[in-house]
Amino acid sequence: MLKLRNALAGTQWDKLGQMDRVFEIVAPAIRKVAQETGVKLIEFHRDDPLWRLHWARSAGGEAAVDVEWTEEAPDTYWVTANWWLDDWDTTMRRSRFDEVGEFLRDQALAQLENLLREGIRRVDSWTEKDLDQESGPNPDWHQYQTKEDFDRVRLPKR
Repeated sequence: MLKLRNALAGTQWDKLGQMDRVFEIVAPAIRKVAQETGVKLIEFHRDDPLWRLHWARSAGGEAAVDVEWTEEAPDTYWVTANWWLDDWDTTMRRSRFDEVGEFLRDQALAQLENLLREGIRRVDSWTEKDLDQESGPNPDWHQYQTKEDFDRVRLPKR
C-alpha cells in the first residue's frame, strides 16, 4: 500500500471523469462521517484519487483520515490515519501514520463508515509520545508566512 500511495502524489488521474465515478460509490459514507464528526472534507486532495477528512487537533497540529484509490487495485480503497505537529521555531515536523484498513467495493458502506470512525478515534487518542516520525527542516515555513499566519487555525477543531 505504501508503494502505491507514494506513487500517487502530484499525478493527474482524472481520465474522462474516472475519479468521479470511482468515488461516487463511497462518497455517501465519507460525506456522512465528515458531517457527523464535524471535520472538513477535501475531495480529490491535491487532484489525486484521495478524499481527506481533515481537522485541527485540540492537542495541536493537524490530523487527517484519508480514503485512497489506485488503478492497480480498482476494487479497493485504503483508509489511513495521520497526525502531524509542526514546530515553527525548529521548522521540524513530527508525525504519525497508520493504516486503518481496506474497504472493498462490494462491501456495505457501513463498513467504510466504521473504518473512518476508527481512524478518527485512533488519531484523537494519540498523544505527542505517539509521534514516531520526524521530517525537516522546512525553511520555507519562515520564508512564505509569518508565525502568526503559521499558528492560525483554519480547520474545524476536535
